Amino acid sequence: MQIYTDDIEYAETIVSPLEEQWESIVTVTDTNISIIANDLFSDSPIYRSSVDSITLWQYLSIAEISQFSQYDKVNDLCRRNVKIPHGLLCLAGQGNNFHGFRNRHWESPPGNIYLTAYFAPDQPIDHFGIGFVILAAISVVDAIDALPGLANRAGIKWVNDILIDGAKVSGVLAFTQQEGDNVTSASLGIGINVKTTPIVDPTPFVPKAASLSDFRGDSEKCESRFIFEKLINALNDNYEILVSKGYRELLDRYRERSLIIGHEVEICSDKSSGDIELLAEGIVSGIGDNLELHLQGRSKPITRGRLILKS
Repeated sequence: MQIYTDDIEYAETIVSPLEEQWESIVTVTDTNISIIANDLFSDSPIYRSSVDSITLWQYLSIAEISQFSQYDKVNDLCRRNVKIPHGLLCLAGQGNNFHGFRNRHWESPPGNIYLTAYFAPDQPIDHFGIGFVILAAISVVDAIDALPGLANRAGIKWVNDILIDGAKVSGVLAFTQQEGDNVTSASLGIGINVKTTPIVDPTPFVPKAASLSDFRGDSEKCESRFIFEKLINALNDNYEILVSKGYRELLDRYRERSLIIGHEVEICSDKSSGDIELLAEGIVSGIGDNLELHLQGRSKPITRGRLILKS
């Protein structure tokens, strides 16, 4: 895997280059990655190296600080039909103008993981829209499970939040495009609070935020390098399941790690401004094939809205 970075010291907290060598370059000339890499690093010095990696991941850009959302940058290039290489990872150590679902602001202090993963399947994928959301959520859960003491602690709050003991530690986004029956591009935005708990005002939807380190003993370090490695391995494995076997195997795991099935919830309107309207409430009896919610005693499933977990 080719690595590009503007900060060697930070990059080496995430990966160990082969022979620990970095090459200083004026500009990225590899045509597969040049458009996005030169955009990501702007006028900063660029350094290049490589690491052994699983087959899927070809390129990794590492920026200690990003002044914009790398996820948005990748998606903008996709919309403009700019060719992006399959198996691209963009990692930021901290940044500005990051956001979550429906463009809600995402605090991004240092010490955490802010990752964009790009795929170019160029093949039909059943339920690909929700399939990639499920892929991202399950991969985060798998990565957290790999931390000693945190196995089976994380769960998924509909649709795309990852919680431990009621506190949000991660959120995921997905963007997809298709031509005809083929899914041509898909990007995932993943934020994981590893070392630093962001300071955010509590809401009924996110009453508490936390970082993975909050659930570890004082002597047990929680390193971004470890989580990053487990996360990209999980993304690789789960992507292979999605494209070869379909999304249902991942959907079953999503349901198994759901925090809401059997619990009382409220579903509210998802407005960026104005009064919040209660749309439905009740006990969740199941999650459908398109991630719609089924509530006990309600014939019509819930397909959108923001969820409050009552218990």
